[in-house]
Amino acid sequence: MGAEKIYPMLVIDAGNTSVKFARVAKRHAVPRMAGTVATAALTPARVQAMVRRSGCRVAMASCVVPSVRRILRAGCPFVSFIGPATRLGFSTSVERRTVGADRLANMAQAARRFGRSALVADFGTAATFDLLDGRGGFAGGAIAPGWRVLAGALSAATAQLPVPDLVPPRRAAGRNTREALRAGVGGGYAGLVRHLLRGLPAEHVVFTGGDARLVAKLTGLKVTVDPLWTLKGISVLGDLAAREASK
Repeated sequence: MGAEKIYPMLVIDAGNTSVKFARVAKRHAVPRMAGTVATAALTPARVQAMVRRSGCRVAMASCVVPSVRRILRAGCPFVSFIGPATRLGFSTSVERRTVGADRLANMAQAARRFGRSALVADFGTAATFDLLDGRGGFAGGAIAPGWRVLAGALSAATAQLPVPDLVPPRRAAGRNTREALRAGVGGGYAGLVRHLLRGLPAEHVVFTGGDARLVAKLTGLKVTVDPLWTLKGISVLGDLAAREASK
């Protein structure tokens, strides 16, 4: 495959909750969303429909759900997956076989955009915090529960507590149960995020994932919020893989 045949490229971000499909028209172009499917509802037929809609013949996927990987392969036979052997374009000091593909994609975009000293926090079902160090290498990071998972777990484990509202607390001392939950879960989660960011200092901080804007508002931190960050990183690694294959 010649380098000129790489685009348009289909990029796929398959997470625990949803699978996002986007079309990248040319190198480093902003991904254009083609559709989102709930992970539990994904089928080969739905994948085929997304492929036809995109008009792409090259695809790169980040997938953290093994069963979804099989569905994506069935619906898009030419898809490639980010994995331990994927060319990254930056150094790492992590055990790559244990690191999720989405985290590698986030670091790939951080390396392309900033070069060094960047922290990417991805707020989904899980919350990941990954650091590109001062030399431009992936230094590792931290994994915590996503806000919705944390809030839901408290309600599920108690007899009378409702699921907390996913809004910032108005006061530290709640005057009723819902306010107290907002103060404890919301305020506590803000503290968790701030604590991890203090331990992973970086010149540039990016929040991405489905709850990125919510957490940015909750913490009051001045950060870059980019919902497309992971898809951009997948396209970076897809470009590297396709060009390597074309040699």
